[in-house]
Amino acid sequence: MGCASSNTSNDKEALKKLNDLAEINSAETQLRATLMIQRWFRRWRAELEVRRRCTWTIFQTMEYASENEQLKLYNFFNDIISGLPDAFNAMQNEKNDQAETSEYFSKLSNPDYVTIDPDYKGPDLVFPIDENQIKIFIEAFKERQVLDAKHLLILLAEARKHFMKIENVQYTVTSIAGKVTVVGDLHGSLDDLLMIFFKNGLPSADNPYVINGDFVDRGPASVEVSILLFILCLLYPNSFLLNRGNHEDVIMNKRYGFTTELVKKYGLLANRISKGFEGVFRVLPLVTVVDNSVLICHGGVSDITDLNYINDIPRHKYASILRPPTKINDDGEDEIDLIEWRQMLDLLWSDPKAAVGCEPNTFRGGGTYFGPDISKDILDKHNFKLLIRSHECKPDGYDVTHDGLVVTIFSASNYYEAGSNLGAYIKLGPSHKPQFIQFSATENTKQLPLYSRVSKVESSALRDLRTQIFSNKGRLLDAFESHDTEKTGLITMMEWTESMSSVLNLDLPWRTLRSKLVEVDDEGKIKYDSCFTDGTIEGSIANKQVTETIYRQRNILETIFRLLDTDNSGLLSREELRAGCELLAKHNGSISLSPDDLDNLVDTMDINKDGEINFNEFLESFRMVDNKFSNGNI
Repeated sequence: MGCASSNTSNDKEALKKLNDLAEINSAETQLRATLMIQRWFRRWRAELEVRRRCTWTIFQTMEYASENEQLKLYNFFNDIISGLPDAFNAMQNEKNDQAETSEYFSKLSNPDYVTIDPDYKGPDLVFPIDENQIKIFIEAFKERQVLDAKHLLILLAEARKHFMKIENVQYTVTSIAGKVTVVGDLHGSLDDLLMIFFKNGLPSADNPYVINGDFVDRGPASVEVSILLFILCLLYPNSFLLNRGNHEDVIMNKRYGFTTELVKKYGLLANRISKGFEGVFRVLPLVTVVDNSVLICHGGVSDITDLNYINDIPRHKYASILRPPTKINDDGEDEIDLIEWRQMLDLLWSDPKAAVGCEPNTFRGGGTYFGPDISKDILDKHNFKLLIRSHECKPDGYDVTHDGLVVTIFSASNYYEAGSNLGAYIKLGPSHKPQFIQFSATENTKQLPLYSRVSKVESSALRDLRTQIFSNKGRLLDAFESHDTEKTGLITMMEWTESMSSVLNLDLPWRTLRSKLVEVDDEGKIKYDSCFTDGTIEGSIANKQVTETIYRQRNILETIFRLLDTDNSGLLSREELRAGCELLAKHNGSISLSPDDLDNLVDTMDINKDGEINFNEFLESFRMVDNKFSNGNI
């Protein structure tokens, strides 16, 4: 009996030890599992962040490379024009100088010569403007109504008069309303502007705003965004302020969509309206100062930035910051005031950098890169505490750099692709410590999980990059084959990255992108033909060699088309094309074109024989010429 009792006791003790051991093992297992999941999750998030940053680099690098190409193209044409003043006058309606006065723009954009369409159902512009009219315009624009041309011309004339009264450097305070809201680039996004008004309240004397430039181009509603901004400036002249950005510029508008939007919405009246907008853009203020402590400008500063000098610049002379006005010197020659031009260019085109110093912004092709030492020097020089600038899209809608001295604010959400970035604006109080409010105007992207958002944006970036790769297929193959002397179809990783960088002129993390763009053999060598096997791009191309060239040159061809289209009608008249051909013929001595030759050339390009050449006919003419070259006929 005692033995049985002892055995039972031992069994219970053993069972207890087993249970304790199981609990310990279970806790250890749970801990190991938890740590494993945490490690996996951190690795997954890190990989996702690498993909996100890589995608962002693709978008931004391709955007800035495009801007750089356009600047080079413009400079090329400007050099031609500078040497040929007669041809220049034939291509341009008027010279870009001090003669372009208020009377000049009043005559060109006079609303008296325009009548309101009897079928017009949109909003009416009534003076004096009141708050109710603002709400009527907002509701009309939500319904995609377009303001009648006559109303728009009247508004542009009034806006120009308003801005001409303001100095280059304008001032505001936080003491009246207790805050100032600063909005960055909008780029024709009406949804983003209305989202800001919804979240932050409509502008008023008690709710002041500063809009920091680049409210046109790229987006589909630059006209409507501009209309709302100009009306608000007229309604609240002391509490709704605008700065000029680098896209409030006649040259940029021809390339990045605003001119095209005007043609689409206003047809034959687009030229008058375009001149009206140009007249307003020329006189937009350049800088806003808050409480004599915070400097707000679109791009940034440089080592020569001086607000006293800037305030005396005759800003109306600058239809384009890329085309500095000239004056006649003592020798009777055209001369550019380089210091004045630099002050303007640096304000609107510059970007901050991490390294000290100031150097030309070769990435964009205009302005400077300014380091933290430059920011501090310029702020100290003017007794300012903070620089707020825009000009750069940021993933979170804002960025703080230079030890908190420089803030970037960008208000166009989903700029590159739906889900690519948040928009943001700043609420600035008397303490001058920025409060950032983020938003996205696209509801669908908010509902997507992080992985899906990153994958969606990454796919878009890679699609754009593959299009760039395909458009340079011939040049890339030449570069690849120069390394593959034995015709194996394989090259090393270093050879592939060097070829991609040199041909595409894009500074991208090619090693990271390798797995997304090409196939690799067992020895780690690149199968370079796999660069061009994307069926979504290649499969739809009928004539690959010709289309490759058109893909590569389309942006340049579109810019040339817009430069020749001096009346911004979206069509080249015989006179415009003839003037362009004469210009190039005079520049290139090997080209000789008689009047009959020019007429025949125009007839050939005018495929549908309507007397005018649209962009598709312009492209088709280029395709035919390129086809002759590719077939060896010329």
